[in-house]
Amino acid sequence: MLDFNQLKALVAHVTRKEGGQFYRRLYRMPADAAAMNIESIEKWQALPPVTKDDLIACPLEERSFLPLSQLDHLRASSGTSGKSPLFSPRTYVRGMEYRLQHHDFENAFLGFTVPLMPHWHEQFQAEHGRAVPVVVHDPNRPAATARLAAAAGVDAFSVFAYHVVPLGEEMKKVKMNERIRFIEITGEICSRVQYEYIRATFPNAKILQSYNSSEVEDAHIGMPCKPIDGTEPLAVYHPKETHYLELIDADGKVLTPSAGAEGDLLVTAYPGEPASFPLIRFRIGDTARVVEETCAHGTWSFTVLGRTDMDFLKVPGGIVRADEIARVLKLLSERVSDIFELHASEIATPSGPQLKIVLHVETKGDADLAVLAVDISKMMRVAPSMTYEDGVASRRYAPLICEHLKLVAGGKAKRIIRD
Repeated sequence: MLDFNQLKALVAHVTRKEGGQFYRRLYRMPADAAAMNIESIEKWQALPPVTKDDLIACPLEERSFLPLSQLDHLRASSGTSGKSPLFSPRTYVRGMEYRLQHHDFENAFLGFTVPLMPHWHEQFQAEHGRAVPVVVHDPNRPAATARLAAAAGVDAFSVFAYHVVPLGEEMKKVKMNERIRFIEITGEICSRVQYEYIRATFPNAKILQSYNSSEVEDAHIGMPCKPIDGTEPLAVYHPKETHYLELIDADGKVLTPSAGAEGDLLVTAYPGEPASFPLIRFRIGDTARVVEETCAHGTWSFTVLGRTDMDFLKVPGGIVRADEIARVLKLLSERVSDIFELHASEIATPSGPQLKIVLHVETKGDADLAVLAVDISKMMRVAPSMTYEDGVASRRYAPLICEHLKLVAGGKAKRIIRD
């Protein structure tokens, strides 16, 4: 992870007069001011975090620190947050060597267009003496993709988590699923059910979950500490050497990365020159929890709990959290999977407004939804000393309702929806 002297040099670099103007404007520097010199870590922590709205509001030419002729491509954000798409400049990929610890990449590779462009896959392999073809995954034609991958001799692939099931089913049909030895998934938190499907369908594969963002120049935010092996938390990361990660609380105070600490993640990312747009204290919008203060890689490790504005719902007396719902559903695994969609609304009652929650779940067998709702209410905590059932008893919440989940293929799942 970057040290303070590197952070100090980075701030000076992005605020020089001849560079991009984004940070000079963000920090409200006079037009004739010299590059900023931060003198302490406290001065660093006083720098305002960058938000996606800040980036969207700034013209691309003011965000790019390189001329157009030196850019590799522009990347558009997915739009799953509901905001306008953000177009970000990109140079070449760096920092993918962690993959070589898990696979030899001597055969054809199947990759989706994000988080890494197909030519980035080829570049990575060519840099390490592996001139093998890269097959592009077409999520709209998984059967054709599987046949092409089989013909090319693919033994590794990287796709979004929600593409694995349709692709896996087609790979089984052409009898190539047991040939796969490396799988990298991204795009959303891998659920226990997704992991169990991957493990059963691809018994010979190492499974990694990568943590990426379209706003980060070289895509990756954290490096996987280990392959996913079924132990909780499933995916654990540590900061890249070219990054500096921070956790902040709801008031913007920087938290000490001690085991169990939770906060909103700030990402500083600078892959080195050439850099199209170094990120400084970018509020990625994810809530993370520290797993170890010092992991085997020499820094603190973390797991991602979910989207700060999507996977957490403030309610009277506490917070409904997607990771807490998943925990409860795993305890009830004989009746239900851990895939769900929660709809929250407010209803009028004689005693005043109440929170109403409808939890759409994927049941197993003939599970009774009414009984399931009662059991979940008893087990699901909204605060350390308060369950959802307690909130119902105090008339803060309406009784929990469970309904059958209608799965929709081909899209990033939203686990908590405010109706």
